[in-house]
Amino acid sequence: MFTFSDLNLTWIDGIIIFSIGLIVFLFAYFLYPPLIKWIKKKGWIGYDIHKKSRTATPESGGIGIAIALIIGSIIIGIFYSELWMEVIVFIITIIFAGVIGFIDDRKQFSPKKKIILLIISGLPVFIFNLPIIGWISVNSPVLPILGQLRLNLIYPFVLPFIVLILTNTVNMLEGYNGEGSGTTSIATFFMIIAAIMIKSSEGVLFGAIILGAGLAFYFFNRFPAKVFPGDVGTLTIGAAIAMLGILGSLEVAMILVMLPHIFNSFYVIASEHGFKESHSVKIKDIFIDDEDFIHASLEHGSSLTLPRLILANGKLKEKDLVNNIMALSGISGIYAIIAIQWILPIEVPNYALSFSVFAIGGVLYYIIIKKYPRIFGITIIMTVLMIIGLILVYILDIFIVKQPLNWLYSGILGIIVLIIWYGITIIYFNRSIRKIKEKIKN
Repeated sequence: MFTFSDLNLTWIDGIIIFSIGLIVFLFAYFLYPPLIKWIKKKGWIGYDIHKKSRTATPESGGIGIAIALIIGSIIIGIFYSELWMEVIVFIITIIFAGVIGFIDDRKQFSPKKKIILLIISGLPVFIFNLPIIGWISVNSPVLPILGQLRLNLIYPFVLPFIVLILTNTVNMLEGYNGEGSGTTSIATFFMIIAAIMIKSSEGVLFGAIILGAGLAFYFFNRFPAKVFPGDVGTLTIGAAIAMLGILGSLEVAMILVMLPHIFNSFYVIASEHGFKESHSVKIKDIFIDDEDFIHASLEHGSSLTLPRLILANGKLKEKDLVNNIMALSGISGIYAIIAIQWILPIEVPNYALSFSVFAIGGVLYYIIIKKYPRIFGITIIMTVLMIIGLILVYILDIFIVKQPLNWLYSGILGIIVLIIWYGITIIYFNRSIRKIKEKIKN
């Protein structure tokens, strides 16, 4: 990671970075009308399964996101030549993920093939980080309490799996108008704030172009959608956020802002007993009535998904459901900023900063929950998970870090946390479903 001082960034660079993000936004925004027409001519059409009318809509719109990100990366390299190696690795990863997604839109890979290919798409950041090549230098993650982890040998091998996980989680929380583009734009926005807090040059620069491309697409993807991202879009934006976290040393912020996506993926994998494509799931998680209200499925064996969890408190229109999911992304972003201020490289504790972050975060949390009360239960589960995570980190710091098999003990504790997390969610979900069934009976 290059800090602001490494690149001698000043307030003028702030204007330049904002301008780069704006250029990417405008480029993508004006690219989409002709791109949508071209996609229609190619016959790449999807059907809006969350509307009774099943509206025919152009898909694979993520091509525009990929093009905008590549253009934006080149501009970063031109203005900040010190980052050319990072730019090249970023572009290669984006191209790999985008091509895999584009082919998947046409052929539909099996889950196993898709996983292998996405791991391959994460290999560039691993290969170019090797000491023998040394194009880029990726630091071990910095965690609250523990500080920087000593994973110099292990962490490089984890990098392709970060790309795999992020591409899959973004892909799995997609399907409703504006859902994926809206949540990832919010996630990127908070990652930029986190990057400013830790003074990460790559975090701010790559974050600006990802936000610009994502927001431009959101305007065409929001309800009622004029274009769908397709796998080329979800995998591209997932890979971009993964690279933002890796190159910008924003791993903690990345995990926290992407909690809704991670929640959803974990729920689906646990309830379906493995990776499955949406078309191969036999019992759907939702159903739609004649007025286009979306309901949580009450059938035994239905997949547990984040939308189904939200709908367990009652039916919603598609736009309202997406707004609730986006609100949850906002809450995750608040958690990320709170966590980041705990790992700032400050020798003397800045109590004023900590108080300000907690106060502003608390006010924003209250405003969001006031407007979207049905996600309150889910945010409590998220809060419990974060508290358990902090306790786990504390245990690691006190008892395990210096043990010879610390990685094994850490893994066992992590699995225990996941089991507790899933158990709490199931209890909450079943309780909500029982309330719906009681209302139907009455």
